Amino acid sequence: MHFDGTDWFITSSVLAGTVVLFTIDETSRSIAKRNKSHFGDKLFGFGREYGREIYGLSLSAGLYVGGILFDDNETKATGIMLIESIAISSAITTILKSLIGRSRPYREEGPGYFRGFQFKTGNTSLPSGHTTVAFAVSSVLAEKIQNTFVSIVLYSAATLTSLSRVYHDAHWLSDNFLGAAIATSVGLSIVKIHEQKVNQHTIRIEPNRLGIKLVILF
Repeated sequence: MHFDGTDWFITSSVLAGTVVLFTIDETSRSIAKRNKSHFGDKLFGFGREYGREIYGLSLSAGLYVGGILFDDNETKATGIMLIESIAISSAITTILKSLIGRSRPYREEGPGYFRGFQFKTGNTSLPSGHTTVAFAVSSVLAEKIQNTFVSIVLYSAATLTSLSRVYHDAHWLSDNFLGAAIATSVGLSIVKIHEQKVNQHTIRIEPNRLGIKLVILF
């Protein structure tokens, strides 16, 4: 709603990058299939787990509850940001998956097969859900912690998730690129919104002991 020239440039670049990666989707899949190994199974198995929604949400809840128990507002706020980042980016990805209807690699229909308006798992490849969750978590934590080494570790773990989806023949490379871009932009935006001054208008939904509450700051 408030895009400026830079925002449109970044968005166009992400879309262009996704399209460009279409041209090497088949090649990257072939490379992954030729390089299966016991070490790769273990390594990319971790990557797959890092991108599972249950772990991201568990971490979010843990931080939020820990913030309440230890009266640490920063920790509690980080938990809220993680929940919002996962929920919003996953919602965007889920909607796009169904609208685009791209066939997954294991269906052997090629990277250019699109049906549109699909809900079956085999036809919802673009963007990658696991990659979206992984980058939704890593982007928020990296932005909050503000430590170069920690940021490298967090984004490396998220990248491992994206590569694992190709390794396990669940997604094309371009699926992961778009998922990563969506989640990172959402995660960074959420941190920025939360760190605005209190006297700015903002509306948030937060959990509390009785359920949820609507917070309006003005």
